[in-house]
Amino acid sequence: MELFICRGFSGQIVRVDCEDDLPVQHIIGAMAEQLGMNWQQERLGLYNLTRDIEYTSGDTLRHRNTCSGDLLMLADGGSCHKN
Repeated sequence: MELFICRGFSGQIVRVDCEDDLPVQHIIGAMAEQLGMNWQQERLGLYNLTRDIEYTSGDTLRHRNTCSGDLLMLADGGSCHKN
């Protein structure tokens, strides 16, 4: 599935092809690399701006009803987490 991934704070957006049945913890690294983020040293949060969903590490894109073309934000330090 093709998604648009936005880097928190900078607004940089890239297109990323993702497997929709893998846990987020397994695809977040590829997303971060596309955005030039150091995913091994940062605590990254993933949030779907299109559907108003925050993902946990065990969620899959399919399980959370993510669709091709959705805009997701990837932010470090947990800065994209909902209260």
